[in-house]
Amino acid sequence: MPAPAKQPFAIARTEKIKAWTTLSKRVGHVARTTASARQHLNPKATEANITLCGDANWMKDFKNLVKGMWLPQLKQGTTHTLAREFMLTASPQWFEGKTKKQRAEWAQANTDWLIERFGADRVAYAELHLDEQTPHIQAFIVCVKKDTNRKGELRTDRGNGWTLSDSALKLGGHCSELSVLQDEYAEAMKRFELRRGIKGSPAKHQTIAAWRKQMARPIDKPIVPPKAIEPTLADRFNIEEYGQRVAKAAHADVFKQMKPYHQQAKAQAKELAEIRSKLSILEPLAEAFKRFMELILGHAPNLHDMEERSEALEALTAFAKAVKKQAPPAAVEAAPPPALKRATRSAEPAQKPKPAA
Repeated sequence: MPAPAKQPFAIARTEKIKAWTTLSKRVGHVARTTASARQHLNPKATEANITLCGDANWMKDFKNLVKGMWLPQLKQGTTHTLAREFMLTASPQWFEGKTKKQRAEWAQANTDWLIERFGADRVAYAELHLDEQTPHIQAFIVCVKKDTNRKGELRTDRGNGWTLSDSALKLGGHCSELSVLQDEYAEAMKRFELRRGIKGSPAKHQTIAAWRKQMARPIDKPIVPPKAIEPTLADRFNIEEYGQRVAKAAHADVFKQMKPYHQQAKAQAKELAEIRSKLSILEPLAEAFKRFMELILGHAPNLHDMEERSEALEALTAFAKAVKKQAPPAAVEAAPPPALKRATRSAEPAQKPKPAA
C-alpha cells in the first residue's frame, strides 16, 4: 500500500530593504520592467502576471512621503527599513491540476491576509507571477507609522507626522515575531489544505546562485552499501516482516545517498535545455555564414579542420579589406540633422529687399 502524500506547505518569506537603489531594482524585477529577459522566466507563458494591489509606480509617492519625515539619521542601507519584500507561495505540487479560478481564490486570500495583517495603507504593491515555474506572489510592505512621542501623542513640531519603523509591522527584530508570522500565515492558508513549515527546522533558504554553484560542483562520494539490520528474537519468528523492514531501511539509505546525484542530473538537464534553446536561435545564422563562406571559397569549408579553418579566416579577412577599399570616402563635414537646419534658418535674420531707385 503506497504511503499517503504529504500535505503541501504554505511558504512565506520576507526580507528587509534599506536602500533606495535596492528597492528600485526589486520593484523593477517584480514589475518585469528590468527582468523581462532573465533565464528563469518562461518565454512562452500562457498567462500574464496579475497586479493584486497597488501599482508598479508606487515608489514616487513613497519617496515624497519619506522626504517629508523627520529622519535625521537616515542613511542608505544602514539605519531605517524602507520596506519589506514578501514572497508568498506554496509547495509546487499544490499548483498541479489547479484551475484558474482556484489559483485566483488563493491569490485573493493572500492579498486579504496582507491587508488584514499589515493594513491597507502599508501594502504598497503586490503582483502574482505566472511566468515562472511555480506561481507566487511578491509584495512590498512599507514600514510607516505615525510619528508619536512616548505618551502616544502625535508630534506636530517636526516633519510631516510620519516615520519609519520595523515595529509598525510587528517585526521589530525578535525571532519569535517571525515565528508568529508563520503561524498566522499558515492559519490563513489552512482552508487550501496547506500546512506550516516545521518549527525549529535548521533548513535555510538557499539562493539560486548558490544552488547553481553547488550543482556545478562534481560529486565524488561513493555509494556505500547499506548495512543489514541485526534481527531480534521476535524477527526470527516473523521472517517476512523482518525482510520488509530490512528492505525499507536499505531503500531509504540508498535513496538518501543518491539524492545529490539526482538533483545534479536534473540541474544539468535544465542547463542543457537552456543551451539548446539558445543554439536553436543561432542555427539560422550559422547556416547563412556557412553558405557565405562557400561562396567566397568556392567549396563548403570543414571548420573542424585546422587548415581549412585558417584558409576560411584568411579569405574572410581579405574579403573585409576589399569591401573597405571599395567603400565611398566619408564626407569631410556631416550634414546637420533636419531639425538643426530648420533652427539655423529660423535663427538667421531675414534680409529686407532693397528699395527701388
